[in-house]
Amino acid sequence: MSFKDENSPENTGKNVNKETDQSKKAGYVPEKKRRKFVIIPLILIFITILIIFLLRRDALPILEISPAGLNFGNKATEMEFTIKNVAKAEGFFRPGVKHLEFEIDNRGLPNWLTVKPTKGSVLEESAKISMKVNREILPYGSSMAELKILTNAENGVVRILVQKDEEKLTLISPSAGTSVFVGDKKAIEWTATAGVSESVNIFLYSNGVNIGTIAENYNFKKEEAAQGSFSWEVDDFIREGNDYAIRIEDANNPKLFDVISPIKIIQPLRGLKVLNQTTDHQFPSTVQFIFSLRDQNNHAILFDSDQVDWKNIKIWENKSEIDYLESHALLYTQDDFQLQVMIVLDFSASMYETNEDIDKMTLSAKDLIDSLNETHQVGVVEFHRPDKPPALLHAFTTYKNAAKEAIDNFSYGKIYRDFSSCWDAVQTGLQQFPEKPDPNVFKTLVFLSDGFDNSSFNTPDHVIALAKERDVHIYVLGIGPGSEEKVLETIALETGGTYIYSENINVLRERFKQIIKDVKGQYKIKYITPKKPEDGRFVVESEITYKGVTATPLLHEEIDPSSIFGKTIEGIVRFSAPSVIKYHQAEIFMWCEHTPRYVNKFRFWIGADKPYNVVLTSSYDGGLCQNWTLNKEADGWYSLTSPDKTDTRYNLAFGAFGTICKIVVTDINEEGFKIPFKFDNSIYDIGQAFYEEGKMSQTKDWSTDIIVGNVAK
Repeated sequence: MSFKDENSPENTGKNVNKETDQSKKAGYVPEKKRRKFVIIPLILIFITILIIFLLRRDALPILEISPAGLNFGNKATEMEFTIKNVAKAEGFFRPGVKHLEFEIDNRGLPNWLTVKPTKGSVLEESAKISMKVNREILPYGSSMAELKILTNAENGVVRILVQKDEEKLTLISPSAGTSVFVGDKKAIEWTATAGVSESVNIFLYSNGVNIGTIAENYNFKKEEAAQGSFSWEVDDFIREGNDYAIRIEDANNPKLFDVISPIKIIQPLRGLKVLNQTTDHQFPSTVQFIFSLRDQNNHAILFDSDQVDWKNIKIWENKSEIDYLESHALLYTQDDFQLQVMIVLDFSASMYETNEDIDKMTLSAKDLIDSLNETHQVGVVEFHRPDKPPALLHAFTTYKNAAKEAIDNFSYGKIYRDFSSCWDAVQTGLQQFPEKPDPNVFKTLVFLSDGFDNSSFNTPDHVIALAKERDVHIYVLGIGPGSEEKVLETIALETGGTYIYSENINVLRERFKQIIKDVKGQYKIKYITPKKPEDGRFVVESEITYKGVTATPLLHEEIDPSSIFGKTIEGIVRFSAPSVIKYHQAEIFMWCEHTPRYVNKFRFWIGADKPYNVVLTSSYDGGLCQNWTLNKEADGWYSLTSPDKTDTRYNLAFGAFGTICKIVVTDINEEGFKIPFKFDNSIYDIGQAFYEEGKMSQTKDWSTDIIVGNVAK
């Protein structure tokens, strides 16, 4: 029996065919077909899914701006708008929303507009865009701008409108040239536009300097255009003058202001007092009262003697009114007679550290010096630390620049400031005055300080006592809120001076002008009495009336005529010469204390062995011979003649008082010397003559020595 392999070639085809037949009978699918049937549906599914994913994506952003326009009006400085993405998801195929990317195009925006932020991304939360307007640089009127917003969706625009009315404060009352009375109430009225804040500051200015606050942060009712009003009570410290201004400003914006000037401030006279009465009765038969005139606030009354006649000033002897023409009664102001001023300056730590700017004090002192006449003398004392005694910066001098230089040289140097010794300093200043009172000279001490003292040996009582002993009147300016105001005021009142309060160093210079005025408020009444020794003692009374107000008390004195009786045909001449030489020079003033009748010429000789010059003093400085002719003759002789010796109108007034001339000597190298002097009385043909007081003589010529500086004994 033979077997055949089933896989042999012979049987292969048969087997295949056989299996195929069997598979067909059983529903069998070949593998290739089977794979085909699997791959195709998968591809279809993939394609379907891919199509679905390609069609499903987030919704595009949609821009919304709210509001689309901003109106800042005429007040607002900051506003905002919002940028929103208002796109929404839309079912299966739009499951989300894309971010809105924005950027603000700030090119071409005006400089008064600021925008923040300038870019961003918005999805659910809106973006707030802040816009600020700088109204300071915003032009007046209506201004518009367009803000372009660029996005990844559509673009947008925000339109901006801003209004700026002309911001204006306008003072309407008082008007320029208005007179305001001290002690009265005056309405200050103004209008304000809508741009002005609700509060204003009101200040009082003098010569461009703020000297006081009238109102601060004063709130007034304000509408679109409003009117404000403030009731101003004019303080007593304000001196009379024509140079004032009122300034009103926005309390929040001082650059917005208005000023009215000039405003005249008048100190109404409600009371008149006579203070510091002294007498200077002298040969020949001359009755003289020297006094101060003060108002109700104890400040000086200043008037020109030419404006006062004998209806305003009356003199009685034993209750009988004098004959003013025969007695030739005269009224003189401070400008006409001698004045000595010692200035005491506080350079201590309390002044410097509290007020910072000590220059204001030195400037005030210089203002006083500049106000003095050429015949007036000034000296300066300073103090700044207790371990060094107060220093005399300059002794009394008529050289005003020398005193100012002394102040500058000290104040500009390096100074160690420490505790205050102000009473010792005032005492040092008082000690510079002659021990013996001189009625020909009105003596004053001016003291600038905050009044702090923690190291003096002297006390205010010592100061007052020495001032009275040497007949010195103390004028005080107290500086700062911590000043010893009561003590300083007492010193001033007790010594016949005045007291001024300065709130701070910034207004010191303006306040000090009142001190300058007060120092100059001195007067002299002079007349020739016909009383003789045999008439016995008599009582003199004098009454001063100014602007309808009569001063109290009356000038009053009981006089023994034998103590002053003399020949009125004889005049009196004296000299005022410096005790300290400055700049190698000396100024010597020749004074006439009494002038006989019918005098129209002088002749005198100066025997100086140094270079010198003779000049006439001005009438402003009390000069008697301003319009006269000065001739230099040979051998040191000088002559003075009136404009017309034939016209009696040019004669010196009977009993006249004042300076004749100034002698300026140069090239001085010693501390003192004597100048021989002669007065020629032979030129008078009806018996007139001039002598030094107490040295009357019947000789034609009168001679003396002028003492200059400290002459060695």
